[in-house]
Amino acid sequence: MTLPLVTARGIELSLARPATGFAPAPPPLKVLRGIDFHVHRGETVGLVGESGSGKTTLGRCLLRLIEPDAGRITFGGRDITHLPAAELRPLRARMQMIFQDPLSSLNPRKTVRALLMTPLQLHQPGRASEARCKALMAEVGLPAALLDRYPHQLSGGQRQRVGIARALAVEPDFVVADEIVSGLDVSTQAQVLRLLKSLAERLGLSMVFISHDLSVIRHICDRVVVMNAGEVVEEGPCDAVFAAPRDGYTRRLIAAIPLPEPDPGWLDRDEPEKEEGERGMKIEGCTAFVSGANRGVGAAFVEALAARGAAKIYAAARDPARLPAPPARVEVVPVRLDVTDPAQVAAAAEAAGDVTLLINNAGINRQNRIGGDRAAAEAEMATNYFGLIEMARAFAPALRANGGGMINMLSILARVTLPMMGSLCASKAAAYAATQGLRAELAGDGVQVLAVLPGAIDTEMSRDFPPPKMPPAEVANAALDALEAGAWEVYPGEMAEGLRQGLAADPIAVQKDLMKYL
Repeated sequence: MTLPLVTARGIELSLARPATGFAPAPPPLKVLRGIDFHVHRGETVGLVGESGSGKTTLGRCLLRLIEPDAGRITFGGRDITHLPAAELRPLRARMQMIFQDPLSSLNPRKTVRALLMTPLQLHQPGRASEARCKALMAEVGLPAALLDRYPHQLSGGQRQRVGIARALAVEPDFVVADEIVSGLDVSTQAQVLRLLKSLAERLGLSMVFISHDLSVIRHICDRVVVMNAGEVVEEGPCDAVFAAPRDGYTRRLIAAIPLPEPDPGWLDRDEPEKEEGERGMKIEGCTAFVSGANRGVGAAFVEALAARGAAKIYAAARDPARLPAPPARVEVVPVRLDVTDPAQVAAAAEAAGDVTLLINNAGINRQNRIGGDRAAAEAEMATNYFGLIEMARAFAPALRANGGGMINMLSILARVTLPMMGSLCASKAAAYAATQGLRAELAGDGVQVLAVLPGAIDTEMSRDFPPPKMPPAEVANAALDALEAGAWEVYPGEMAEGLRQGLAADPIAVQKDLMKYL
């Protein structure tokens, strides 16, 4: 029988706990308790358990990022349990980790090119080249144009693909993937999982896949190991464990998380060919019109469109003099526009008759409660709802004639109501309903309409919102990714996606929680 590539026998680890006040320090916390574990060559093992069960700690021990207190770890038949750092270094190229949060694990001061070059220069200096970087990008489904971007300029899915490319750059034998899709939008998760599974099969990788999501474990892994309180309570082939779990904890874990049964091969199936008009819009070569382009997400859209190869961008603002310096690589036409002025909207639509993508980004927030100042509420409705309607009405003929799409920048507030911001939420909800109507009306003409519903964004408009706040560039790129994927809606960021899932499960409970938000 072939020996496993990675084995762990009797692994134990305790972590010291700090003292509080004048009390003595509590005893060390037992994190791993006599763990036995192995991974064969070409095998994907799922490691599952609730938070605090020790999954990530075990994964780091297997890579010797953490040295255990007791036990033995072997890699390729060699004992690496207490191997000095100098002797471990040559092995690092053969064992890699894909981290849960690429935004914190990717150096924000390095471009994607530099991030990919670093492991190559350390472990394979002869292969550190531009061609190798482009090949890695192609392998994970990213265009080479992104090599000059920084992590914050990428969407969450793009960042995770860069993390995968960095891990695979040195052609490892063993990879630990730690909760790599937990922070991604649902629309992006399947793409990343499908990519990782195909790469593992094609490259013959041995992999430990750590996840809370049992449906993902079931469909991507060969075996599953269930952990509870630092111990392995059950392991076996995925089909056997899920069909007839032996341990009570495993049964409770499976019962607590609904598993989709109707389509067990969802990750293996090629994406179906879509009918003409259902495909996502291609950004490269498009002519885009961006309202509210002088700040925040609007300015980020201009940069993102330029980076993706847009042919021309109309950048609109109430005062064009306040527009940021345009990207040098694309034609940018400044436009004076107040979306509440029908005459200005009509003039802008006539001037931009070649437009193929309309991005409705203009919006205001008056921090007004539902029974507050009427003038403030009317201003929000005039811009956020009627302004969107006026833009859609004016630009629809060009979009119908030229083909293309429309992105309506809304907010998760379109589906919930926050105290002290009732009139803003009402205007966003009206705009959301209008977007659904526009989608139905324009679908027959092949015009794609996308609703973007992020949480708080790090802009002046959201200055009074508590964190977390998403970078504008991340929201813009997530929206463009969704448009190219043919999506109808996208909820960028963990907060918005979490609220979307909560609203699907129990909207009343979500609203009660949000009543205490501000």
